[in-house]
Amino acid sequence: MRSPRPPWNFKGFTLVELLVVIAIVGVLVALLLPAVQMAREASRRTTCLNNNRQIGVAILNYESAYGKFPPGKKWSGPRSDPNTYDFAWACIILNHLEEEAIYDKIDFDYRLVSDQNIQATSQVIPTFICPSAATLDEHRSPQGKIQALNGQPGEGLGCIDYLGISGPDKKKANPTTGEDYGPQRGILLGTKGLEKEDTLIEPPKLTTSRVTDGLSSTLMVIECSGRGADVNSSGEVKSLNGAWALGGNITHIKKGINDEVPPEVWEDERAFSDHPGGVTALAADGSVHFLTDEMEPKILRCYCSRDGGEVVEAFDQ
Repeated sequence: MRSPRPPWNFKGFTLVELLVVIAIVGVLVALLLPAVQMAREASRRTTCLNNNRQIGVAILNYESAYGKFPPGKKWSGPRSDPNTYDFAWACIILNHLEEEAIYDKIDFDYRLVSDQNIQATSQVIPTFICPSAATLDEHRSPQGKIQALNGQPGEGLGCIDYLGISGPDKKKANPTTGEDYGPQRGILLGTKGLEKEDTLIEPPKLTTSRVTDGLSSTLMVIECSGRGADVNSSGEVKSLNGAWALGGNITHIKKGINDEVPPEVWEDERAFSDHPGGVTALAADGSVHFLTDEMEPKILRCYCSRDGGEVVEAFDQ
């Protein structure tokens, strides 16, 4: 009878061969992981641009229905009334964004943080959320709701990563005329800085004919992701500007893209995102664009003015 083969005659990996295989696998993973991450970010950025596009369609549908752009901020009554409250363009366009069910639940006779409205205004609307938003304010939950206000009104409100543009910063000079822009020179207007602002319920009517710089060359929404609530050192809520329903969701553009870091960028309401290299933005003709960090602040401000007469290149050039 044949004796069985000695166990040391079986073939197998040597230690050196095993280490070589592990090294090769490690190199492949190191090469593939960034590619996978880049592909995922490209998909998220596409979704974010599509969010802008849907918002643009809703704003333009509103403009078509009412012959004017929606106000960036509207008041329930004169500012001199201590019981007045504000609500935002994002709230006003809901029924043009296929969110009629939420819009119909809002009772504008009551504050949007009231018990009558919190069920509607606490809804997280996917179109208002950037899928790349990862850097979040401490007062914003990962689910997209305002949190940790210690019982103050606003707890649970749904958030938004897209900021309405009221124009360039009023104290910055128009590079063409040399004069300061002044307030409310954009598309989604508020009332701050206007004559007799305390008596206004909404800004003056803005039609497409007043956008003399061209709809395709004027921005009306830009990304500012991760916002929640602006709370001072005493724990008092200064602003709920991260909420889609409330009127704080508009700004005048002063600085460049990603020029500031959180939390200052949220408090100052600047262009910011977690997309590598820039932010998404929406023009007044409904077109969407990715604006890079390299864009000079003064050029960005030119795009935020509806009637400044500035000479700038077309987007994406």
